[in-house]
Amino acid sequence: MEIKDLQYLINQGEGLRIEFKDARDSVPSSFYETVVSFSNTDGGTILLGVDDNGIIKGIDPDAEVSLMKNIITALNSKDCIDPPVYVEPFCIQQQVGKVMVIQIPASSQIHNHSGTIYSRNFESDLDITKNQQRLSDLYLRKRNFFTEAIIYEHLSMADLDDNLFDKVFKLIRNIKSDHPWLLAGKEQLLKEATLWRKDFQTGQEGLTLAAALIFGKDETIQSLLPAYKVEGMLRKENLDRYDDRINPPLRTNLIDTYLEMKAFVNKHLPEKFFMEGDQRVDLRDKIFREVVCNAIVHREYTSALSTELIITASDVVITNPNKAYFHGVIDPLGFNPYPKNPNIRKFFTAFGWADEIGSGVRNTNKYLPLYVKGAHPVFLENDIFKTVIPLRFVNLGYYANNFISWLEIGENSASHLSEGLKQIELPAAYFELTWQQVLLLLVPSWHQKGTELNTLDWFESQVFAENEIKKVPSWHQKSTQLLKKKNWYLIGILSLCSLPIALSDLMVAFDYKNTKTFRDNYLKPLREAGLVVFTIPEKPTNPDNKYVLTQQGKAFLGGNFK
Repeated sequence: MEIKDLQYLINQGEGLRIEFKDARDSVPSSFYETVVSFSNTDGGTILLGVDDNGIIKGIDPDAEVSLMKNIITALNSKDCIDPPVYVEPFCIQQQVGKVMVIQIPASSQIHNHSGTIYSRNFESDLDITKNQQRLSDLYLRKRNFFTEAIIYEHLSMADLDDNLFDKVFKLIRNIKSDHPWLLAGKEQLLKEATLWRKDFQTGQEGLTLAAALIFGKDETIQSLLPAYKVEGMLRKENLDRYDDRINPPLRTNLIDTYLEMKAFVNKHLPEKFFMEGDQRVDLRDKIFREVVCNAIVHREYTSALSTELIITASDVVITNPNKAYFHGVIDPLGFNPYPKNPNIRKFFTAFGWADEIGSGVRNTNKYLPLYVKGAHPVFLENDIFKTVIPLRFVNLGYYANNFISWLEIGENSASHLSEGLKQIELPAAYFELTWQQVLLLLVPSWHQKGTELNTLDWFESQVFAENEIKKVPSWHQKSTQLLKKKNWYLIGILSLCSLPIALSDLMVAFDYKNTKTFRDNYLKPLREAGLVVFTIPEKPTNPDNKYVLTQQGKAFLGGNFK
């Protein structure tokens, strides 16, 4: 997390997943209540050194080490939090002082602080210990969300691979020689890592699906999950099949799966090094450590669909069966990370293969522009989670003159559009295409997503098939010839919102006179679809407000929203 990420969280204010704590040299008494409520609900981020009004006060620099030590010690003690919560606090230096960030994952278990169970409700931590209805709902929700925590009564130590325990201890020792798990025996390790658990509602106790996935013999995993597999393919020459692949597909434990996938990436993508401070950083490793780890840690393992890693000449695409918590493009700056398999993630963190929650998205977004100049990853949260890593970079700014002329909006908007279009990244497959070829790909993409977003009222009789587009006179020169009027307004507004723009300037660009009609027919639907937002969202009536594209809006306009 960087300073801009921290400021983004502070600007959002306290809420369901964000809590401020004014702390100088000691842990606030309400801190552990919030830890429990976040763990029991949707997870969240606690900021120590920020008061209730979002003003940074900072923690005492001399108390930083003791604060961290006290928090980690308490959260790993059943006397404070039961079951314990694994966190890695870190500090970010601001001008007025340091802010300590503690990211709390949503848990597959129900936690209590000194015997009291809390749940998050808006910006409050509610004591639900004696509320039977809320407790029942919470138990049901936990059991439904985390399939990694399913207990298999007849799964035994004999079904696990002893060699994997030796490999795990070696991996952990290489990262942290004093890690407490190194002192545990095999069964104790499983219990401390919550891979052996007891369901206190049913009384069932035993090894979980996560235990089988991490330590299971191949036949154990295939028996529990007969459809589970991971595919890795290279498609540069033979696009219908493959030039190379991981053969046979991986149906093995997650440790070897990670190592095999990383080796396949290293085989087919070049190294590139970068000096970060005084450290020489392997960018390929930085990026694909995160990407491969995310594919493993966040996969929904009970799905019959496979995980696929496809390397082409233009990009790397990883698709994963997923339990979606929303549908759409993830904003690297504004998203709330949500571990799909927190216990598996805990293990990968111990190996040094995963960092803080959300690091996969943030680090990939940080390092990819250095590996492929200017490029950014695309993360699509749907029932199939899709990660796209461009290996080439192209944006709409490359076609600015053609696009501005085609859009047929007033000349006074030309300079604004010319700059804004540079913010709209196109799929890497568009690299070196002509303007006509790009337009033949964008129009069908707009139509597909436009008809899916009901609030837009996208005109469904829009021509979008290539052979039909080419029948339209001047199709690549005049947008008013190709786009239906409603669709033309929507695309025009999205284009102008590539940089912040005032309502009055939007109306001038279209020579539109009726403010209410313009706002209700076009801007309101775009905002409701999540494509456009105010620049001052907390004050919607502020006269200084402008409209700007969201990450989803950029993806929509650039043809990445699919």
